[in-house]
Amino acid sequence: MQHDVLIVGAGAAGVTTAYQLRESGLDIGVYESSDRIGGRTRSVGIGGLAVNTGAMFIYRDTPAEALAAELGIRTEPFEPDTYGIHVHGRTVVDADNTALIARLPLDDEARKQLTAFVDEAMDEYRRCTDGGALASRSDELGAQSVEDRLTDLHPDVARIIRTAVRGGAVGKASQTTAQYGLRYFASYLAHEKRNRLFPVDGMQQLPLRMAEQLPKGTVHLGVTVESVEPLDDGAHRVRLREPDGSTRTVAARRVVVTVPAPQVPEVVPHLPGWKRDALDKALTPGSRTLAVVADVRHAPHLADWSFLTTVGTRFDAVINPTPGRPRTDPRTGASLIQYVCYGNSAGHQEGFGTNESELDAWVKDFLIVAPELRGHVVGVHGQTWPHCFSLLSPTRLSVLDALRRPVHGIEFAGDYTSATAGTHGCYAEAQRVAESLLRAESTAEGLELDTR
Repeated sequence: MQHDVLIVGAGAAGVTTAYQLRESGLDIGVYESSDRIGGRTRSVGIGGLAVNTGAMFIYRDTPAEALAAELGIRTEPFEPDTYGIHVHGRTVVDADNTALIARLPLDDEARKQLTAFVDEAMDEYRRCTDGGALASRSDELGAQSVEDRLTDLHPDVARIIRTAVRGGAVGKASQTTAQYGLRYFASYLAHEKRNRLFPVDGMQQLPLRMAEQLPKGTVHLGVTVESVEPLDDGAHRVRLREPDGSTRTVAARRVVVTVPAPQVPEVVPHLPGWKRDALDKALTPGSRTLAVVADVRHAPHLADWSFLTTVGTRFDAVINPTPGRPRTDPRTGASLIQYVCYGNSAGHQEGFGTNESELDAWVKDFLIVAPELRGHVVGVHGQTWPHCFSLLSPTRLSVLDALRRPVHGIEFAGDYTSATAGTHGCYAEAQRVAESLLRAESTAEGLELDTR
């Protein structure tokens, strides 16, 4: 068997690359080692709600939003009116940041410093964004990390900010650019209502809908790409391991690798040193999430929660993607809200989702943050990611060209090759690589015609 294009991975980047090439006439094969499409966009059903276990939002004015519209994905705007902080065992949520800080169990100096930091962050956010999106003038912040701004701050203040950044951006404050601190920290403080959309039926609907429009047999689940070996004629020999453990080899004229950065050397063992060095700088740590669906009939104010920074818990943040919009269960009359606890500092733990004692510990921490929900939890789901999203670090941005550069005719697409991160980066990179392949095919056809 020979494919014109073989794509490694059926996550957001892999499926989108195939989708963008679907009308090209090329023979395309997508190979995915797991048993499902969508990678880190996985959504699960809890209490009748589609709950995201990894990626949460579609960002406006990105290829992800364009794809959602094209595919008919139902979306709602994320419209937060509050911000919350849990620190020293107390949860405070407020619509006004000044009032929020005044109510926190902090000493006067910590309150003063946190107020000054938040005020400065809000000033910078207003200066560096337009309509909820990062403006080009925010690029000046790309070489700085958030940690650079935490020198000499009160320990409680520094810990709150570090936890907030970790919860929103996956990486430590020292690994996250000040530019993307605006998107993943300051935008929540600003109660930004214009830059995020929530897919009602789950983030996984985007890759699933795209996969449905591919020719039958394009996507192969449970098949692991063990290695890609370039051949002298410019083609590639790809070794596959089937679900039953047997192996076979297929040929491909072109290959696109869309697995997370740490897995790339496993798939393409013969990488040059410069590529390996660049991949080493694309840090992609593991993470865990706990999704909770709860009935808030008795505590309707909890429906208004949007983003909470949780200091001292097993997770770093709690996100409610539908603030103020609980869904009524017609059978029970329950008023349902989903909360996703992001444990980015907790890292990956094999078997987390089926470890009852560990899940119980996380649920207990959630109920410390939201004690009013004790006895009102409808269902939970634990998820672990060996490689979560690639960090938005100044170091990765400095090697972005090398991360994108093809090797032996092999293209690379993922959040780690994007100027942003997360699934919106994956969709953008898939589009970039698909366009590159189409140009290459067009050039090759032109040369063939000239030869004739």
